[in-house]
Amino acid sequence: MGFVLIQGTFAPDLGEPDGDSVRFIADDLSRWERLTGRMGRLGREDSMQLRFEGIDSIEKQAIQPLADDSRESMIALLGGGFRPRGYILARAFESNGRPVCFPFAGVPDEADGSDVFLDATRLRRSVNYGQMEAGLAYPLYYNTLFRDLRDELNVALNTAQVAGNGYWPTDQTLTGVTVNQRTDLFTIPPIWPKLWRRLETFLRTPRSLAGFLASIRATGERADDLTSFEQKSFEHFFAVTGNTVRMLAAPETLRIVSEG
Repeated sequence: MGFVLIQGTFAPDLGEPDGDSVRFIADDLSRWERLTGRMGRLGREDSMQLRFEGIDSIEKQAIQPLADDSRESMIALLGGGFRPRGYILARAFESNGRPVCFPFAGVPDEADGSDVFLDATRLRRSVNYGQMEAGLAYPLYYNTLFRDLRDELNVALNTAQVAGNGYWPTDQTLTGVTVNQRTDLFTIPPIWPKLWRRLETFLRTPRSLAGFLASIRATGERADDLTSFEQKSFEHFFAVTGNTVRMLAAPETLRIVSEG
């Protein structure tokens, strides 16, 4: 699949990286012009906040030590040390102006700015794949992600689940978590981060979960159920009983409809 190769330096010391995002300083800033969509603002030292394609790690405020484990694993996969060199493969900016990408450690065979075909073999060398295989990232698939890449990420996911890596021994995405107040989110077992973020936003106003599904419906977000190829409003993939919430579908079986 066609991507633009952008070489540069990863800068985890700028900002607050987590398991699926880090700042990146491109060697040539004009490379950003090759991507589609609206580019976000450059930060310190002309750095750009990246968003990793296809994966979603738990938030920095979520349960420890797993949140720190996710971040440290990501940095190690980038090469470790202070500001490791590497490159990204990207096609577009997302709605918040971040490039959606596959980051890689080291020096590529191709020249900076090249058009690159990303296949399954190369994907297995990406940080995205490494985080999924380590069990330190959940699937987060949008309809902008090609099916063959999604299928290969599912191979890494299955490896992590079978081995009991990372989040999976204690994950309660499908079994459910009880959240009586916002601070509970900082200590509950790991759940799909997109659900965690929706709960965190909803519970900024103290209340029960009675209106939680309605709040999701109000966003207008939709997703494809890849088991039935049926598109539904996003709230249909969750269930709330009292103050306990769970997912009705495994994250890898959902394809989120992009806002763009």
